Amino acid sequence: MSIIVNIEGGDSAITLTDRSIIKSEYSISSGEQIPYMEESVDTLTLTGEIDLHSGGMETVNISKLAEFAFCTSESEKCYRQLDMKVYDSVGDNIQHLHFENAFVIEYQDNFYTTKGRAVYKIVIRDCKGTHES
Repeated sequence: MSIIVNIEGGDSAITLTDRSIIKSEYSISSGEQIPYMEESVDTLTLTGEIDLHSGGMETVNISKLAEFAFCTSESEKCYRQLDMKVYDSVGDNIQHLHFENAFVIEYQDNFYTTKGRAVYKIVIRDCKGTHES
């Protein structure tokens, strides 16, 4: 199996592949569990590792991921389109996940200078409901 995650918007594109994704978890919870949300809450959690010595897109994507994570909610750049596609060993698309207004609710990263690796965890939700005033 392989995974490709594309995050578009905010003046940049982020692409994560199975080279940098160790684990992905997708969940849907009822909006009733979160009082200010009217609809269901779709959540995607990605955990991964990026080899900083490889350079190129792997290194660029971890900095773009952090930039997306630390964007303030007042900024237009905090909401992006996310597509995750999961392929089987033959190359057939077996799952497609799309978030129209993805935003980050949690982000962590650790850099290991001796190994030249960055380990990250990012939790992303799709904004569907509305906030009460």
